[in-house]
Amino acid sequence: MISFLDAIRLKLKDTRYDFLFNPGCYAPDLTGKVAKDINNLLESWLGTSKPIAIFDLSDVPSELMLSISGTLLNIAYDALFWGQNLINGGKLQPLLIVLEEAHNYLHAKENSIASRTVQRIAKEGRKYGVGLLLVTQRPSELDETVLSQCGTIIALRMNNTKDRGFVSAAIQDELRSLVDLLPSLRTGEAIVSGEGVKIPSRIQFYKLSNAFKGADPSVSRQWSSSVIDNENAYKDMVTLWRNKKFELED
Repeated sequence: MISFLDAIRLKLKDTRYDFLFNPGCYAPDLTGKVAKDINNLLESWLGTSKPIAIFDLSDVPSELMLSISGTLLNIAYDALFWGQNLINGGKLQPLLIVLEEAHNYLHAKENSIASRTVQRIAKEGRKYGVGLLLVTQRPSELDETVLSQCGTIIALRMNNTKDRGFVSAAIQDELRSLVDLLPSLRTGEAIVSGEGVKIPSRIQFYKLSNAFKGADPSVSRQWSSSVIDNENAYKDMVTLWRNKKFELED
């Protein structure tokens, strides 16, 4: 019991678990009442004037990732499903769910809440105004059932034979010869097929001018530049790490 209690104590003191153990105004008081309920949570996600809501789960511990992501998806889908006939339901206010690094939530042959919820949305969501966009570098790790439900496929350069085989299995038989072009595509080029285009097309994406977080660093240029001599550089790095921020406060 001592080791079990020590593990619980460490989790209670770990700030990464604060969203779970200390949810703030969503925590019930001694009488069971809460200051805010799930309707306030949904309004902050779906009821704002901004067209996009981003869920940053980078700080969620890996052992909770599948459970937390699956629960968030389940809350959003169930609310729009049961409220489909309301003005803020899925039919009058459709929602597109984008799963970045989808293979982290949707492993093949895995019976997690995240996998079950994504499969449910892929099979039934379009009828209730809930769409699904899967973004991954490893399509071979996705569930085949969900991959087969994708109406439009955008495939960039792909060298792995196993990944190309999964993409080939998900598109029409007469278009599978396009998969042979994937290893020869340039950076930013893609093959698009499905409901999103009239005919299968080879396209070139424009690069975002200010996408500094998603862009790769210029390795050769950075290595050739002189090193900045700052005695507080690593102290600042640790400060940002501990505070989970990208910029220092004045």
